[in-house]
Amino acid sequence: MSKNRRTRILIVLVVTIVVAIMMVYSILPESFVNKSTNPLTAIFKPIQNLISSIKESGQNYFSTTALNKELSNQIEELEQQNVELRLQVKENEALAIEYDKLKLAFNLSSKYNYSIIEAGRITQRPINLDAFLFRIDKGKKAGIDMSETKGFPVVNANAQVFGRIYNSDEFSAKVLPLTHEGFSVSCYAEDNRGQTFVLRGDPELKSRNLCVLDEIPAATVINTGDQLITSGLGGIFPYGLELGKVVEILSVDEQGYRQALVEPAINYAETDVVFVMSGLITNDDAYIGEE
Repeated sequence: MSKNRRTRILIVLVVTIVVAIMMVYSILPESFVNKSTNPLTAIFKPIQNLISSIKESGQNYFSTTALNKELSNQIEELEQQNVELRLQVKENEALAIEYDKLKLAFNLSSKYNYSIIEAGRITQRPINLDAFLFRIDKGKKAGIDMSETKGFPVVNANAQVFGRIYNSDEFSAKVLPLTHEGFSVSCYAEDNRGQTFVLRGDPELKSRNLCVLDEIPAATVINTGDQLITSGLGGIFPYGLELGKVVEILSVDEQGYRQALVEPAINYAETDVVFVMSGLITNDDAYIGEE
């Protein structure tokens, strides 16, 4: 390598080092570079501004990142509080519903002098006319044991007959509805209680949500619109529960009897909670429910 070339390289290196040193000093407010009025200031000022801008941008970036993290934590905390408040509201609503059910059960028990098993919620509805049974979420654990009694009436809060218990397991029971062909009950016409009738379900009528009033003597007075109530005879249903109304009276048959079609008072589609009646209250009985 020639001597002149080495000299040029050395000069470039020295100038580069000097420029770098001056750039660093230009960042410092009290440095000689900032105080200098030398024309070199015009050269280094843009570089100084660039470095300051980069520094400020970096500080802003880290400041914004820290702020975003803090906001994210606050949002997460608020969301958790919102979830807890919603759960509290749901819990309060559930308690209010249970309280209302207890009041309705007590009213039914007082009016009909029957023990009322805790209200049951309908968990399954009939899937077709062949399996025409409902299921509720109360069973033997709640006191619905078919081995100990002839049957359990099932009603809604308005004392309208829903049906009767068909069978039960530990935690649920199947309900035979009023319109099922396996259902029958002794009844009165509300305005003519001197004559008892038998109201039963019919396989040909249940698809129309109708029951049949059977073996009505031709001379018996019965009219369309008559309201039917349970007679209290038979040992299962208490007296006075609402069954439905007569919607059609059929012709007298060869044996001298008539039939009438009856529309149930209960609205199955709108009923979600039912009450199971467990029998007449004695001196030793009280309201029956889960503890």
